[in-house]
Amino acid sequence: MCNKINKMSTANNQQLREQLIAAVVKKRAALARAHQIVVTLLEQQVDEQTFLSLLSQIGPENYADVVEERHINKLCGYPLCDVAVEKVPTKQYQICAIRNKVYDITERKKFCSGYCFKASEYIKSQVPTSPLWLRDTEKKPDFKLLPREILKPTQ
Repeated sequence: MCNKINKMSTANNQQLREQLIAAVVKKRAALARAHQIVVTLLEQQVDEQTFLSLLSQIGPENYADVVEERHINKLCGYPLCDVAVEKVPTKQYQICAIRNKVYDITERKKFCSGYCFKASEYIKSQVPTSPLWLRDTEKKPDFKLLPREILKPTQ
């Protein structure tokens, strides 16, 4: 009887070990795919359909990496914009005398315009937060781009 239990326990341990190995392999593949997508989105010209199709395979931290890396490469942080950002403000705060407010522009400096900043934030809010390796069981989100008409023409 005890011998039979040990054999069952060993078989269960082996099965658990194989499941764990498969899960780790799946996780590594998903992380490697996300890294490759980040590299793809660093290109100056990114197609809109390609961009939307890749978003479901990255997480918010990957999208933040894309914005940061594009900024380092002197490109607008919004992946669909191909404008080079040469003149980056050195100040951290912007004072608005009309509203009597002080704004932290640290993130805003990574973009060429107010539209690109808002469009990027809009996309970032849609990027799924679930683990990359568990997304194959989820329904693929339908990402929407921020329409240009949302902002006033002066921005």
